[in-house]
Amino acid sequence: MRTLLPLLFLVSAGLAAEKAPDEFAKLDARELHNRGTRRLAEGDLAGAEEALRASLARDVDPLRPPALHNLGHVRFGKGKAALGGKTAGDVTELSIARSYLEAADADISDMKDQIELLDKAKAEGREPDYVPATSALGGGISTYRTMKKLIPKEEAMVAKRAGVVALWTRSVGDFRGAHELDAADTQAKANADAIEELLRALRLETGALEETIEAQRRKLEELRAVIQELVKRIPDDKLPQNTEGDGDEDENFLPPERQKPKQGGGDPKKGKAGEEQKMTEQEARGSLEGLKSEFGRKMPAGGQDGNGGNGGTPKGKKGKDY
Repeated sequence: MRTLLPLLFLVSAGLAAEKAPDEFAKLDARELHNRGTRRLAEGDLAGAEEALRASLARDVDPLRPPALHNLGHVRFGKGKAALGGKTAGDVTELSIARSYLEAADADISDMKDQIELLDKAKAEGREPDYVPATSALGGGISTYRTMKKLIPKEEAMVAKRAGVVALWTRSVGDFRGAHELDAADTQAKANADAIEELLRALRLETGALEETIEAQRRKLEELRAVIQELVKRIPDDKLPQNTEGDGDEDENFLPPERQKPKQGGGDPKKGKAGEEQKMTEQEARGSLEGLKSEFGRKMPAGGQDGNGGNGGTPKGKKGKDY
Protein backbone atom coordinates (compact mmCIF):
# COMPACT_ATOMS: atom_id res chain seq x y z
CA MET A 1 0.00 0.00 0.00
CA ARG A 2 1.27 3.49 -0.79
CA THR A 3 1.81 5.71 2.21
CA LEU A 4 -0.98 8.17 2.94
CA LEU A 5 0.35 11.70 2.65
CA PRO A 6 0.24 14.11 5.58
CA LEU A 7 -2.95 15.91 6.51
CA LEU A 8 -4.08 19.15 4.93
CA PHE A 9 -3.49 21.85 7.55
CA LEU A 10 -5.38 25.13 7.40
CA VAL A 11 -4.66 26.28 10.92
CA SER A 12 -5.00 30.02 11.32
CA ALA A 13 -2.38 31.97 13.27
CA GLY A 14 -4.93 33.34 15.63
CA LEU A 15 -6.46 30.00 16.70
CA ALA A 16 -8.59 30.70 19.75
CA ALA A 17 -8.24 28.75 22.97
CA GLU A 18 -10.01 25.38 23.13
CA LYS A 19 -13.71 25.60 23.85
CA ALA A 20 -16.10 22.93 25.09
CA PRO A 21 -18.16 21.07 22.43
CA ASP A 22 -21.33 22.86 23.55
CA GLU A 23 -19.74 26.11 22.39
CA PHE A 24 -19.40 24.94 18.78
CA ALA A 25 -22.37 27.13 17.94
CA LYS A 26 -20.20 30.21 18.58
CA LEU A 27 -17.46 29.08 16.17
CA ASP A 28 -17.45 29.69 12.45
CA ALA A 29 -16.60 27.06 9.82
CA ARG A 30 -12.88 27.94 9.67
CA GLU A 31 -12.45 27.88 13.45
CA LEU A 32 -14.16 24.49 13.58
CA HIS A 33 -12.02 23.20 10.74
CA ASN A 34 -8.84 24.39 12.42
CA ARG A 35 -9.86 22.81 15.69
CA GLY A 36 -10.65 19.50 14.01
CA THR A 37 -7.34 19.51 12.12
CA ARG A 38 -5.40 20.26 15.26
CA ARG A 39 -7.13 17.47 17.18
CA LEU A 40 -6.40 15.07 14.35
CA ALA A 41 -2.71 15.95 14.51
CA GLU A 42 -2.80 15.32 18.28
CA GLY A 43 -4.40 11.91 17.80
CA ASP A 44 -7.79 12.90 19.22
CA LEU A 45 -9.82 11.20 16.50
CA ALA A 46 -13.21 11.49 18.19
CA GLY A 47 -12.71 15.20 18.88
CA ALA A 48 -11.42 15.78 15.35
CA GLU A 49 -14.44 14.09 13.79
CA GLU A 50 -16.81 16.12 15.93
CA ALA A 51 -15.26 19.45 14.97
CA LEU A 52 -14.81 18.65 11.26
CA ARG A 53 -18.41 17.50 10.92
CA ALA A 54 -19.54 20.72 12.59
CA SER A 55 -17.42 22.68 10.10
CA LEU A 56 -19.02 20.85 7.16
CA ALA A 57 -22.45 21.62 8.59
CA ARG A 58 -21.73 25.35 8.15
CA ASP A 59 -21.73 24.65 4.38
CA VAL A 60 -18.83 26.94 3.49
CA ASP A 61 -17.70 25.78 0.02
CA PRO A 62 -13.96 26.65 0.19
CA LEU A 63 -13.57 24.62 3.39
CA ARG A 64 -15.48 21.52 2.29
CA PRO A 65 -12.66 19.80 0.33
CA PRO A 66 -10.02 20.03 3.10
CA ALA A 67 -12.59 19.13 5.79
CA LEU A 68 -13.60 16.02 3.84
CA HIS A 69 -9.95 15.14 3.22
CA ASN A 70 -9.18 15.28 6.93
CA LEU A 71 -12.36 13.39 7.82
CA GLY A 72 -11.08 10.64 5.54
CA HIS A 73 -7.95 10.45 7.69
CA VAL A 74 -10.01 10.46 10.90
CA ARG A 75 -12.21 7.54 9.88
CA PHE A 76 -9.35 5.55 8.46
CA GLY A 77 -7.45 6.11 11.71
CA LYS A 78 -10.38 4.97 13.83
CA GLY A 79 -10.65 1.75 11.84
CA LYS A 80 -6.92 1.16 12.08
CA ALA A 81 -7.05 1.67 15.86
CA ALA A 82 -9.84 -0.91 16.13
CA LEU A 83 -7.52 -3.41 14.43
CA GLY A 84 -4.81 -2.73 16.97
CA GLY A 85 -2.87 -0.32 14.79
CA LYS A 86 -2.88 -2.65 11.79
CA THR A 87 -4.24 -2.15 8.29
CA ALA A 88 -5.47 -5.75 7.98
CA GLY A 89 -7.19 -8.36 10.10
CA ASP A 90 -5.06 -10.80 12.05
CA VAL A 91 -4.78 -13.88 9.83
CA THR A 92 -4.02 -16.03 12.88
CA GLU A 93 -7.66 -15.63 13.95
CA LEU A 94 -8.82 -17.43 10.82
CA SER A 95 -6.01 -19.98 11.09
CA ILE A 96 -6.96 -20.88 14.66
CA ALA A 97 -10.63 -21.25 13.73
CA ARG A 98 -9.76 -23.58 10.86
CA SER A 99 -7.33 -25.58 13.00
CA TYR A 100 -10.12 -26.49 15.40
CA LEU A 101 -12.25 -27.71 12.52
CA GLU A 102 -9.38 -30.03 11.56
CA ALA A 103 -9.01 -31.15 15.18
CA ALA A 104 -12.73 -31.92 15.38
CA ASP A 105 -12.53 -34.02 12.20
CA ALA A 106 -9.61 -35.99 13.64
CA ASP A 107 -11.45 -36.57 16.94
CA ILE A 108 -14.60 -37.70 15.13
CA SER A 109 -12.57 -40.18 13.08
CA ASP A 110 -10.79 -41.56 16.18
CA MET A 111 -14.03 -41.96 18.13
CA LYS A 112 -15.81 -43.70 15.24
CA ASP A 113 -12.90 -46.14 15.01
CA GLN A 114 -13.22 -46.89 18.72
CA ILE A 115 -16.97 -47.42 18.41
CA GLU A 116 -16.33 -50.05 15.74
CA LEU A 117 -13.66 -51.76 17.84
CA LEU A 118 -15.86 -51.86 20.96
CA ASP A 119 -18.83 -53.20 19.01
CA LYS A 120 -16.66 -55.86 17.37
CA ALA A 121 -15.21 -57.01 20.69
CA LYS A 122 -18.65 -57.34 22.27
CA ALA A 123 -20.00 -59.17 19.22
CA GLU A 124 -17.14 -61.67 19.52
CA GLY A 125 -17.67 -62.10 23.24
CA ARG A 126 -14.34 -60.50 24.17
CA GLU A 127 -13.70 -57.96 26.89
CA PRO A 128 -13.26 -54.62 25.07
CA ASP A 129 -10.16 -52.51 25.60
CA TYR A 130 -11.59 -49.28 26.99
CA VAL A 131 -8.29 -47.41 27.38
CA PRO A 132 -7.96 -46.10 23.80
CA ALA A 133 -11.71 -45.47 23.67
CA THR A 134 -11.55 -43.40 26.85
CA SER A 135 -8.59 -41.44 25.48
CA ALA A 136 -10.38 -40.72 22.21
CA LEU A 137 -13.51 -39.68 24.08
CA GLY A 138 -11.59 -37.29 26.35
CA GLY A 139 -9.96 -35.65 23.33
CA GLY A 140 -13.29 -35.23 21.57
CA ILE A 141 -14.94 -33.68 24.61
CA SER A 142 -12.01 -31.28 25.09
CA THR A 143 -12.19 -30.14 21.45
CA TYR A 144 -15.97 -29.71 21.69
CA ARG A 145 -15.77 -27.48 24.74
CA THR A 146 -12.86 -25.41 23.45
CA MET A 147 -14.53 -24.78 20.11
CA LYS A 148 -17.81 -23.91 21.79
CA LYS A 149 -16.03 -21.24 23.87
CA LEU A 150 -14.09 -20.01 20.85
CA ILE A 151 -17.12 -19.26 18.66
CA PRO A 152 -18.38 -16.22 20.66
CA LYS A 153 -14.87 -14.74 20.55
CA GLU A 154 -14.73 -15.26 16.79
CA GLU A 155 -18.14 -13.63 16.40
CA ALA A 156 -16.84 -10.63 18.35
CA MET A 157 -13.91 -10.45 15.89
CA VAL A 158 -16.36 -10.43 12.98
CA ALA A 159 -18.41 -7.66 14.62
CA LYS A 160 -15.26 -5.60 15.20
CA ARG A 161 -14.21 -5.99 11.58
CA ALA A 162 -17.68 -5.03 10.41
CA GLY A 163 -17.20 -1.77 12.30
CA VAL A 164 -13.85 -1.24 10.59
CA VAL A 165 -15.38 -1.92 7.19
CA ALA A 166 -18.06 0.70 7.89
CA LEU A 167 -15.46 3.29 8.96
CA TRP A 168 -13.18 2.67 6.01
CA THR A 169 -16.09 2.76 3.59
CA ARG A 170 -16.95 6.23 4.88
CA SER A 171 -13.28 7.18 4.70
CA VAL A 172 -13.21 6.27 1.01
CA GLY A 173 -16.33 8.38 0.49
CA ASP A 174 -14.73 11.33 2.27
CA PHE A 175 -11.57 11.18 0.15
CA ARG A 176 -13.57 10.73 -3.06
CA GLY A 177 -15.75 13.69 -2.12
CA ALA A 178 -12.70 15.85 -1.44
CA HIS A 179 -11.26 14.98 -4.86
CA GLU A 180 -14.55 15.65 -6.65
CA LEU A 181 -14.76 19.11 -5.10
CA ASP A 182 -11.07 19.83 -5.69
CA ALA A 183 -9.54 18.01 -8.65
CA ALA A 184 -6.11 19.31 -7.64
CA ASP A 185 -6.27 17.15 -4.50
CA THR A 186 -4.86 14.06 -6.21
CA GLN A 187 -3.68 12.65 -2.91
CA ALA A 188 -7.32 12.31 -1.80
CA LYS A 189 -7.96 10.06 -4.80
CA ALA A 190 -4.80 8.05 -4.12
CA ASN A 191 -5.85 7.58 -0.49
CA ALA A 192 -9.30 6.40 -1.53
CA ASP A 193 -7.82 3.87 -3.96
CA ALA A 194 -5.40 2.54 -1.35
CA ILE A 195 -8.09 2.14 1.30
CA GLU A 196 -10.37 0.35 -1.16
CA GLU A 197 -7.63 -2.27 -1.63
CA LEU A 198 -7.48 -2.75 2.13
CA LEU A 199 -11.25 -3.00 2.27
CA ARG A 200 -11.37 -5.74 -0.35
CA ALA A 201 -8.82 -7.81 1.57
CA LEU A 202 -10.57 -7.25 4.92
CA ARG A 203 -14.00 -8.16 3.52
CA LEU A 204 -12.58 -11.30 1.93
CA GLU A 205 -10.90 -12.46 5.12
CA THR A 206 -13.91 -11.57 7.30
CA GLY A 207 -16.19 -13.50 4.97
CA ALA A 208 -13.91 -16.52 5.30
CA LEU A 209 -14.03 -16.21 9.09
CA GLU A 210 -17.84 -16.08 9.04
CA GLU A 211 -17.97 -19.22 6.88
CA THR A 212 -15.59 -20.97 9.27
CA ILE A 213 -17.78 -20.07 12.25
CA GLU A 214 -20.81 -21.61 10.54
CA ALA A 215 -18.76 -24.70 9.74
CA GLN A 216 -17.73 -24.90 13.40
CA ARG A 217 -21.37 -24.80 14.51
CA ARG A 218 -22.22 -27.70 12.22
CA LYS A 219 -19.12 -29.59 13.34
CA LEU A 220 -20.11 -29.14 17.00
CA GLU A 221 -23.38 -30.95 16.36
CA GLU A 222 -21.59 -33.78 14.57
CA LEU A 223 -18.95 -34.00 17.30
CA ARG A 224 -21.56 -34.08 20.05
CA ALA A 225 -23.48 -36.90 18.34
CA VAL A 226 -20.36 -39.08 18.02
CA ILE A 227 -19.36 -38.35 21.63
CA GLN A 228 -22.75 -39.50 22.86
CA GLU A 229 -22.53 -42.68 20.79
CA LEU A 230 -19.15 -43.55 22.25
CA VAL A 231 -20.32 -42.77 25.80
CA LYS A 232 -23.09 -45.36 25.41
CA ARG A 233 -20.46 -48.08 24.93
CA ILE A 234 -18.21 -47.24 27.88
CA PRO A 235 -19.09 -48.22 31.49
CA ASP A 236 -19.36 -45.43 34.05
CA ASP A 237 -16.19 -46.48 35.87
CA LYS A 238 -14.20 -46.25 32.62
CA LEU A 239 -15.43 -42.83 31.50
CA PRO A 240 -13.08 -39.81 31.60
CA GLN A 241 -13.73 -37.31 34.38
CA ASN A 242 -14.76 -34.54 32.00
CA THR A 243 -17.79 -36.42 30.64
CA GLU A 244 -20.36 -34.65 32.83
CA GLY A 245 -19.02 -31.12 32.59
CA ASP A 246 -19.44 -28.39 35.21
CA GLY A 247 -23.18 -27.89 35.34
CA ASP A 248 -23.77 -26.87 31.71
CA GLU A 249 -26.36 -29.32 30.40
CA ASP A 250 -25.13 -28.83 26.85
CA GLU A 251 -21.72 -30.12 27.96
CA ASN A 252 -23.02 -33.13 29.88
CA PHE A 253 -22.72 -36.09 27.54
CA LEU A 254 -24.23 -38.72 29.81
CA PRO A 255 -27.80 -39.89 29.17
CA PRO A 256 -30.23 -38.78 31.94
CA GLU A 257 -30.41 -42.25 33.51
CA ARG A 258 -26.62 -42.29 34.00
CA GLN A 259 -26.22 -38.80 35.39
CA LYS A 260 -25.29 -38.43 39.04
CA PRO A 261 -27.62 -36.43 41.31
CA LYS A 262 -26.53 -32.84 41.57
CA GLN A 263 -25.00 -31.81 44.86
CA GLY A 264 -27.56 -30.16 47.06
CA GLY A 265 -30.37 -31.61 44.97
CA GLY A 266 -32.32 -33.66 47.51
CA ASP A 267 -35.85 -32.75 48.42
CA PRO A 268 -36.83 -29.52 46.65
CA LYS A 269 -39.14 -28.73 49.56
CA LYS A 270 -36.18 -28.42 51.91
CA GLY A 271 -34.69 -24.97 52.10
CA LYS A 272 -31.04 -24.08 52.16
CA ALA A 273 -29.09 -24.14 55.40
CA GLY A 274 -29.73 -21.03 57.46
CA GLU A 275 -33.00 -20.18 55.67
CA GLU A 276 -36.28 -19.87 57.54
CA GLN A 277 -38.33 -22.98 56.78
CA LYS A 278 -42.09 -23.26 57.06
CA MET A 279 -44.12 -26.42 57.65
CA THR A 280 -47.26 -27.19 55.74
CA GLU A 281 -50.48 -27.55 57.69
CA GLN A 282 -50.38 -31.32 57.13
CA GLU A 283 -46.79 -31.54 58.38
CA ALA A 284 -47.66 -29.47 61.44
CA ARG A 285 -50.62 -31.72 62.34
CA GLY A 286 -48.48 -34.83 61.92
CA SER A 287 -45.78 -33.39 64.16
CA LEU A 288 -48.35 -32.46 66.81
CA GLU A 289 -49.88 -35.92 66.81
CA GLY A 290 -46.43 -37.40 67.25
CA LEU A 291 -45.82 -35.24 70.30
CA LYS A 292 -49.18 -36.30 71.78
CA SER A 293 -48.17 -39.91 71.52
CA GLU A 294 -44.72 -39.27 72.95
CA PHE A 295 -45.90 -37.50 76.10
CA GLY A 296 -49.23 -39.33 76.46
CA ARG A 297 -51.12 -36.12 77.03
CA LYS A 298 -52.70 -33.37 75.09
CA MET A 299 -50.39 -30.54 74.18
CA PRO A 300 -51.64 -27.00 74.86
CA ALA A 301 -53.05 -25.46 71.72
CA GLY A 302 -52.83 -21.85 72.73
CA GLY A 303 -51.30 -19.72 75.41
CA GLN A 304 -52.06 -22.15 78.30
CA ASP A 305 -49.10 -23.98 79.79
CA GLY A 306 -51.11 -26.87 81.27
CA ASN A 307 -50.92 -25.49 84.81
CA GLY A 308 -53.29 -22.61 84.32
CA GLY A 309 -50.50 -20.25 83.50
CA ASN A 310 -49.88 -18.24 80.39
CA GLY A 311 -47.14 -20.29 78.87
CA GLY A 312 -43.45 -19.53 78.92
CA THR A 313 -41.28 -21.09 81.62
CA PRO A 314 -42.93 -23.56 84.03
CA LYS A 315 -44.53 -22.08 87.16
CA GLY A 316 -42.16 -21.50 89.97
CA LYS A 317 -39.05 -21.69 87.82
CA LYS A 318 -37.09 -18.81 86.54
CA GLY A 319 -35.41 -18.95 83.19
CA LYS A 320 -31.77 -18.15 82.72
CA ASP A 321 -30.72 -14.58 82.18
CA TYR A 322 -28.53 -14.34 79.14
